[in-house]
Amino acid sequence: MPQSVLPSRQKRGLYFSLGFSLITVILILFFTTDEETWVGLQKVQGEFLLLALAVIVGAWFMEGARIRYIVASLEEGKKIGFFTGTRVFLSAFFFAGITPMTLGEWPALIYYLHKSGVSIGESTATMVIRTALTRFLFLVLAMVLLIVYDGRVGGGDTMNTFFRSALGLLAFTSMIYFVVLLKPRIIWTLLRTLKRIPILRRLASSQRLQGKVQRLREEAELFQQSLAQLKRANRTRLIVPVLLTFGYWFSYFLVAPVLLMGLDLTFDFWRILVWQVFIILIIGYSPLPGGSGVVELTLATFFSRYVPSSMIGIFVVSWRFFTYYMYLMVGGFFATRRISR
Repeated sequence: MPQSVLPSRQKRGLYFSLGFSLITVILILFFTTDEETWVGLQKVQGEFLLLALAVIVGAWFMEGARIRYIVASLEEGKKIGFFTGTRVFLSAFFFAGITPMTLGEWPALIYYLHKSGVSIGESTATMVIRTALTRFLFLVLAMVLLIVYDGRVGGGDTMNTFFRSALGLLAFTSMIYFVVLLKPRIIWTLLRTLKRIPILRRLASSQRLQGKVQRLREEAELFQQSLAQLKRANRTRLIVPVLLTFGYWFSYFLVAPVLLMGLDLTFDFWRILVWQVFIILIIGYSPLPGGSGVVELTLATFFSRYVPSSMIGIFVVSWRFFTYYMYLMVGGFFATRRISR
């Protein structure tokens, strides 16, 4: 990857995320590797590693197809190539993976879609609809997990409390997000109400809050415009992107079970699903790029129930490789190649 392609801030984010993640992995390997580790490695079934690779590459193309179908549903006759959608997704993921709380994903997705021939308005609308579909999926998952598992993920009371709080925050913010998208005027009504309350008047008048409110309102208006376009065409076109949203995340969550089967270990599939949802929440709220360090430690804590201590380091490295490092390597290639042109 050319050193001069990325701005210095992005390069620092890349170095920090990879460095912190690798240091954490090395420490886990150092404290868990013993003679049994080498014996266990000889029993690893290589076909399951190939299956994990196929699953994650299949997920990339499903996400690329989702972006492609959303673009086609917004603009009559406008289509991007099948591979183009995948390339745009991986390029955007690269910037999401090297910025805190994945903040780099949205502008990168808009930029690369526009560079692929989609107008700025349609690119922004695609980003908003894609985000809304993903939030809807995780909102459903959060509600189901809160009901079925009572917000318990194992790993001690601290982890359970954090998990309940994260799911509750996800559900609350998602519902607010959808209310604002469907009724954008409500956000200005709320702001005017806050200004009438003496204690909150100063907060409501702050430029920072008003800037965030303005950005959310613009996003809501774009969403409304997108819905209007879909209404003129056919909103049923979103059925395919909805199915692809489920397909992508199901494939992503399938990597851990495949790796465990490769280690010839027994496990509870739904419990593993809960843990991975929790890890995704950590990445979304973590101030560290890609959740570096925190994800590895959380993964080792949870999966130690099914993975022997001698193999937990190998499992963490494998899972992180397929669900993060591969994304960064391939996404970084596409991202920097486009920028360098």
